[in-house]
Amino acid sequence: MEYIDILDEQGNLTGKTGTREEVHKKGYWHRAINVFMINKDNQLLIQKRAASKKKHPNLWDYSCAGHLSAGDSSISGAMREIEEELGIKVEEKNMKLIDTLLKSYSPKPDFFENEFQDIYLCLQDIAAEEITLQLEEVAEAKYIPFKEYKQRILEEDKEFVNRKKTHVQVLEKIEEIIKERNNYSPIRK
Repeated sequence: MEYIDILDEQGNLTGKTGTREEVHKKGYWHRAINVFMINKDNQLLIQKRAASKKKHPNLWDYSCAGHLSAGDSSISGAMREIEEELGIKVEEKNMKLIDTLLKSYSPKPDFFENEFQDIYLCLQDIAAEEITLQLEEVAEAKYIPFKEYKQRILEEDKEFVNRKKTHVQVLEKIEEIIKERNNYSPIRK
């Protein structure tokens, strides 16, 4: 059984833990991660959430997401979730924390989502054949151009998890990082 660290409203550890079910039923604050994996061709790895997921089943979403297990640091939890869901080992040097979002809502009765979501950008080339899906979590994964993903989110495409209200600034930050990466030219002697 997975236990999750319970946080206070400022995001500090309380020293208490709870099961995932307890944390959501009682509305305890906790930490989660979201990862956007982008390759050298500026394509975003997206995943189709499994049909059995409680939230957003059968919808396309960014590369990876999950809760931090009790005792996990944010970065180690993000890297663990990538390996669990997609079977990919990433290098920490390729991971960049770009934002932390606070989300507080109740998608259905007796289910409260009070999260500090650490948003990571992973700039690492992963070949499609390297991906091994955790079928309980992910039905499918594929690359699409980042610009297409952004457009589909802004248009609130029904095939994608609706992230327009919460992720517009995140998408803009990622776009800026991509532009900087593409315009970078080292000084040659």
